[in-house]
Amino acid sequence: MTSRAWGLAVMSIGLLSTEALAAQGTTPCVAVLDHADTGRRMQGGVRQYASGDVRAHCDGQETSMASDSIAWLRAQGRFEMVGNARFRDTTVTLDADRAVYFLDDERLEAYGNVRLVNRASGTVLTGPNLTYYRSVPALRDTTELYATHRPTVEYRADGESADAEPYIILGDRVRLRGANLAWASGDVRIDRSDFHAEADSAELDLGTDAGELLGRASVTGGGTDGSGYQLNGREIGFTSVDNALNWVQARDSAEAESTEFFIRADTVEFGIADNKIQGGFAWGDVLRPYAVSGTNTIVADSIAIDAPNQQLEELRGFGAARALSVRDSTDDDPDWIAGDTLVARFASTVLTGRFLEQIVATGTAAALYRVYREGGGDLPDINYSRGDQIIATFSPFGIMLVTVHGNADGVHLESIRGNRP
Repeated sequence: MTSRAWGLAVMSIGLLSTEALAAQGTTPCVAVLDHADTGRRMQGGVRQYASGDVRAHCDGQETSMASDSIAWLRAQGRFEMVGNARFRDTTVTLDADRAVYFLDDERLEAYGNVRLVNRASGTVLTGPNLTYYRSVPALRDTTELYATHRPTVEYRADGESADAEPYIILGDRVRLRGANLAWASGDVRIDRSDFHAEADSAELDLGTDAGELLGRASVTGGGTDGSGYQLNGREIGFTSVDNALNWVQARDSAEAESTEFFIRADTVEFGIADNKIQGGFAWGDVLRPYAVSGTNTIVADSIAIDAPNQQLEELRGFGAARALSVRDSTDDDPDWIAGDTLVARFASTVLTGRFLEQIVATGTAAALYRVYREGGGDLPDINYSRGDQIIATFSPFGIMLVTVHGNADGVHLESIRGNRP
């Protein structure tokens, strides 16, 4: 059969009859071959072949196919494109080494050097294979994509500007539904200029600018000035506003670390702005929250953190709160101050940097601390105090003053050795 005769031929592509499809509210793709250098039919049209710059389209639709050669296996409902396969419809453009179009469920499978672009959002998927389920009223109300063997996705929301920064998603398996929903599993990596995320699996909803990381999850972020932070947990949720991370929460064995503090709890969450932590909270039942900054540790039922521009200003502990302070890493007998609530405030100096400036303990307050006398030897005095409120003031080099208010009592033990001439 000549190529011109092929060009005039019409191939009815689909396992369902026209009447059956019409009853479902849609029509079959009737493929019209626009060009082929060579072509032939076999077995009464059950198998059809063409080669040499083959181009076709679906009659009455904005859908086109092209490849080096095609094979139409009518009994199997397969339209195969071999060599430089190209598929275009109103939703996507798709290029691959080879593609197979299944008309019974409007499914397209692509293999080898796959590149798919969502026309509306600009999302790009590249990888070794892809399954594309087209949106057809009688079958499904939105498109779905499945890819395996670690595809890469440049993921953008529908309606975003062309220069909007995408999420870069890498995983063993990826699923995209419509323009705004994505799932990935198997050693997942998600990157954007404001953060890097890792997890066993992940979900992104660009319609609500929210995401979830599951299993060995972590989020790392930071500003351009070299500051940084990292959150770890079995689960992490996050949200964005205007393409910038603005909230992140780690759950189940959560840990958070920055240049100024380390926090561990069942749950830790932070507000983010300008790529930096601005403040947050930590709480939990299984893992009681504690926060460490330098040589100071605060333990409580819950902890609030104020850290504008990721500079720690205040830690507040609520519920059986206790602050511990050691002189250095070899000190195994820390000073402590406790109360129903604690407020620890931090300041900075040019010479020593950030340091604990004040602790206020309120409600059944108590404190035990050591006082080292100048030139008084190795052993310190020991002071134990109780009251309704205790305020401890510090310099960069240690405790300066302790005041007790309301129902105050206590004991002060002087070191004999420390007071010798």
